[in-house]
Amino acid sequence: MTLERLRDVVTGVVPNAIIPLFWQKGGPVEVVREELERIADAGIGAVILEARPHPEFLGDGWWRDVDAVLEIARRRGLTVWFFDDDIFPTGHAGGAVEAAPAELRRHFLTERHTDAVGPAHGASFIVERRKFWGPEAAQQPGALLRVLAYPRAEDSDELVGDPVDLTERIVDGVLHWDIPDGWWRVFFLAVGEGGGSERHAQHIDYLNADSTQLLIDTVYERIHERYADEFGTTIGGFFSDEPGLYNDPDTFDFDSRLGKAVPLPWNDSVAARLSERLGRDATPLLPLLWMPAGGRERELRYAYMDTVSRLYSENFGRRLGDWCRAHGVEHIGHVIEDNGSHVRLGPGAGHYFRAMAGQDMAGVDIIGGQVVPGFSRGPFGNLSGAADGEFFHFGLAKLASSAAHLDPLKQGRAMCETLGAYGWYAGLRLFTWLTNHLLVRGVTHIVPHAFSPAPFPDPDCPPHFYARGNNPQYPHQQLLSAYTNRLSHLLRGGAHVAPFAVLYHAEAEWLGDAMPSERPLRLLMEAQLDADIVPADALVAAGTDGSRLSLGEEAYDALIVPGSAYLPPQVARELLRLDDAGVPVVFVGSVPEVAGAGRDARVDANALRVRFRQVPQKRLVDAVSAMTDRAVRLDRPAASLRVLRRDLGDADVLMLVNESVQEAVRATAILPRPGEVVAYDAMTGTLTAVPGRADDGATSVALDLGPGESLVLIVGSPSAWEGLAIRPASVRGDATELAPIWSVAVATAGEAAFSDWGELAGLRPLSDPDLLPRFSGTARYAASFETEAEAAAAPHVLDLGQVFEIAGVRLNGLDLGTRVAPPYVFDVPAGVLAGSNTLEIDVTNTLAKAQPDFFSAFAQQEPSGLLGPVTLSRTEAS
Repeated sequence: MTLERLRDVVTGVVPNAIIPLFWQKGGPVEVVREELERIADAGIGAVILEARPHPEFLGDGWWRDVDAVLEIARRRGLTVWFFDDDIFPTGHAGGAVEAAPAELRRHFLTERHTDAVGPAHGASFIVERRKFWGPEAAQQPGALLRVLAYPRAEDSDELVGDPVDLTERIVDGVLHWDIPDGWWRVFFLAVGEGGGSERHAQHIDYLNADSTQLLIDTVYERIHERYADEFGTTIGGFFSDEPGLYNDPDTFDFDSRLGKAVPLPWNDSVAARLSERLGRDATPLLPLLWMPAGGRERELRYAYMDTVSRLYSENFGRRLGDWCRAHGVEHIGHVIEDNGSHVRLGPGAGHYFRAMAGQDMAGVDIIGGQVVPGFSRGPFGNLSGAADGEFFHFGLAKLASSAAHLDPLKQGRAMCETLGAYGWYAGLRLFTWLTNHLLVRGVTHIVPHAFSPAPFPDPDCPPHFYARGNNPQYPHQQLLSAYTNRLSHLLRGGAHVAPFAVLYHAEAEWLGDAMPSERPLRLLMEAQLDADIVPADALVAAGTDGSRLSLGEEAYDALIVPGSAYLPPQVARELLRLDDAGVPVVFVGSVPEVAGAGRDARVDANALRVRFRQVPQKRLVDAVSAMTDRAVRLDRPAASLRVLRRDLGDADVLMLVNESVQEAVRATAILPRPGEVVAYDAMTGTLTAVPGRADDGATSVALDLGPGESLVLIVGSPSAWEGLAIRPASVRGDATELAPIWSVAVATAGEAAFSDWGELAGLRPLSDPDLLPRFSGTARYAASFETEAEAAAAPHVLDLGQVFEIAGVRLNGLDLGTRVAPPYVFDVPAGVLAGSNTLEIDVTNTLAKAQPDFFSAFAQQEPSGLLGPVTLSRTEAS
């Protein structure tokens, strides 16, 4: 297996792993054709057609453009996916909801309340209360469901007793009630269409299968009717983008948990299942969805979130996936995951793994500056406000790869939409960093955002990769495409090796205070201990293999449980079962109480606290390291180093990425497999021998990774690379700095020739205010230097140092290649150097200098040009 995949990536014959968004804006069909040709020229093998919005979606103009796309796709071997709606996010159903019957539209449970104090004889309350100001003024209050009065605390919102049903006391719109002694809160519960996010008022009810059918009938069936013969060949399937509950008027409040004063998703199925779960009519308890009640609210809130997330999974995600597979195609996409919203209401879907259950790939997205090098710990400002660096760097991609590893339907595949709305400051250098960030976390497919055929400059969420010929970096896109496809193919081989599983925190958060899953993930990953996130649903089917937790093809040496106040009884039972089987179960920070244990005689409230002890966060790594012998070890700490290991049978493939923006990683790595070692350079497709020392079932190698650099190692039996060209290991001699006078010429993307600009006696940013601060394009640095005749005959390495951001090199007329990201190091073959040498270095920056767009204003801008130092080092076999 190893040899087959290595041969693929060395020869470049690999499947496509890149599926960019290709916006359809209704422009001239000739422009649509040209843009798709340029996508194919960039080494990309698939596209997602997104309306964004096309003015004639599902009309004559739309079919005309799609026909053109499919004709080119057939000729050039591209796979076409359809964004499954006319606007973002998925759920508008092409406008079908507006004319749909009321039972197919979104409905919400709402509450308003009036506080009262008694005793008071003959008191009354107006039942219907409409707003007369603000955006909700025209909304109907909905149909009254129940009026309930709860005794409450005098000095807080706490509900302290049982409810009194006052519904039958309404006469002609007025509630009449003799208020007993004490403080009371009177709740008016209603169900109606208003109150959620106004932007999504005409979206389907994701909890209703018949409502989802509107989307299928309007979009999926119509596309199938026209192109049925191409389903499963040229047409790959459908892509859903950020469907969610959107019950919160604050559309993108990522912290929309139960208890917030907002409407809640509701329909007859929610009501029926909730009562069935609780074993009684749930309606008298509904105010506890918003109000605290001394802990009595926990059971209801858990049951509600469990019910809603399961209905979403069954009636939306799984239904779309089943339709696609029945028609020979696949369903992919993602929900909103930001800052923990994947376990919440609002823009979330309640439970990430359930939302993904019907899809053929797991999915997430990185847009708007959500992942930024250097900001992996606390909050940082971006397009959406304050981003949670810990979640985006350690939780987000792991959600997708974990679902891909655990769900057989996904065949190990996880996708990430990325780079959209970063702005023109984001070029191939950052794109390479993000690609490495995703690949080392187990994501297999990249969805770049986006190719736009709109006239340049298009202000709609740049960067755009071709930009009607105006992006100076486009000619080099194919290098990153080849790199991504090669690594994706190699890293999908064999078996994923993750020593640990981390319990998904959804159920714990529904019950109360809970540590998010990304907290222990960060601690583990910073110690090179890989892990998957495992949902509680999966534990029911979990087996044990000796002392390991077995889930499908994954085996974990221990299960790590993020600390929380409570866990539900069914989860507690599974944890106790695993402990009985000998699987280590480690609680981080705190051991929870079992919520609602009184309703489950098989486990009591203190069952977990009696059995387990907590491990403080700062001691987690020390506590679990000895539990595994399958992880990469370092002889010194390197918190910025990420590691992915795949067992390909006769060898391991390991990807190592230094995500620091400041510090190099220089350490000895002990790889958990004996054998010989070769390094694979996915940019060039070459293999190079790496000196290593095998000892006691492991192999030690020296690491020297600069900031942002990555390394792919193959370790094991040499039979894994038998017959493939392996370059010998070499070492660099002392570096000689080249500091000539540099002649600089410049050209923008639209210019056919370079224009002389001037000379630089020393390298410094071309973006300095006294040089070319508004220049975007390619700067050609030309210089001459001398080399001693004896040294000239030997092979060398040319190191450009700091470059912003793409560098292509010609030495004495020989093209040494192009690098789109660090390290900017080029091999100089023996015999290329002469006594007198000419050097040309083309450096291409991003469009941010010439196009200072809205999105780039949220980011730290990098300089432009060649900064060096430029050095030349002789190389010798090691």
